[in-house]
Amino acid sequence: MNRAPIIIFGFSVLLLVGAVITFAWGASQASSGIDVDEKAIFQGKQGTVEIDAFSSYSVYVKSDHSCSDTTVSIYDDEWEYFFEDCDPIMNEKGWDMIGYFSTDVCCQLNVDANHEIAIVDDMIFLRAGGGQIIISGGLCCLGVLGVIVGIIVLATSKSDENSVQVINGEETLPVVEKSDNNEENPEWWSE
Repeated sequence: MNRAPIIIFGFSVLLLVGAVITFAWGASQASSGIDVDEKAIFQGKQGTVEIDAFSSYSVYVKSDHSCSDTTVSIYDDEWEYFFEDCDPIMNEKGWDMIGYFSTDVCCQLNVDANHEIAIVDDMIFLRAGGGQIIISGGLCCLGVLGVIVGIIVLATSKSDENSVQVINGEETLPVVEKSDNNEENPEWWSE
């Protein structure tokens, strides 16, 4: 049997096992949640928040208040950036997600709310297991592609067992014929 498909299958299996391990590691980190009090870049009812350009932020309210009775405004001189999105999947211990915002400007934004809110940079979710989950998806794709390539190589390769090597024990010598033409023709390299 040809060794190339076996090597490709072995490497693909390693990638798939790596994907499962990486996903499990990321999921275990992500399931523990984040500490909103510790990770918040802003906590309060009013004030200003320092942000980075082209970043995304999640906004939480204390679990004592519902999303529907909380009003939030995150703005600068020209724009309102806050979008309400009451997503219970994103709730954390003691805090409920009420929305998000993302900006293309940096520096400071004004914050007004009728209840205490907390603003969290969404990059912490990547650091808290999300990055490993994304990496596991890439490893899984590479593993599946490797399996497909291995199947194609296996199907198109010729088996070593079918090849036959013929050894001829008789040595044949080249036949040299003498020409009757006695003209001396100069060789092409001697001109």
